Amino acid sequence: MIRSVADSLFNMGLSLCLGMMLTSCATRIVAPSSASAYWSGRLALQIKSEPIQQMSASFELQGSAEQGELILFSPIGTAMAKLNWTPQMAWIEQNGQRKHGASLQAMTEQLTGTSLPISALFEWLAGREQAAPGWQVDLSTHPEGRLTAQRKTPQPETVLRIILDR
Repeated sequence: MIRSVADSLFNMGLSLCLGMMLTSCATRIVAPSSASAYWSGRLALQIKSEPIQQMSASFELQGSAEQGELILFSPIGTAMAKLNWTPQMAWIEQNGQRKHGASLQAMTEQLTGTSLPISALFEWLAGREQAAPGWQVDLSTHPEGRLTAQRKTPQPETVLRIILDR
């Protein structure tokens, strides 16, 4: 009797492990169109307003400032938001709803609560300096897959930290 219970528990555990492995194999992986057009990693955004707003997520980003896709993931790996854009429009899918906007700039502001320098951000991710009004970027640790950008003006001060997967 004890042996059959132990065997049943072992088989249940094995089934659970196999199920988890198969589920993880089914995770969507975005194939990059080129090595320089795809990034993944983690980001943290802090808006020093009253009260302070903070956001952190894992992400997959593919494309350019003109056209692409950004998927934000929760700490447990579920998709929180998917943002797509073309030169004509942008849209976000979140909580089973789809919202359209005129531009990537407008949609990221709606998603994060602040204006981000979209064109400069793609350059920074590629490790290239690009000026953005009010923003200072530190690319000194980009070879290790890290970057920090800080906006002093306009208020509220905003800090963006990115760690890229290698």
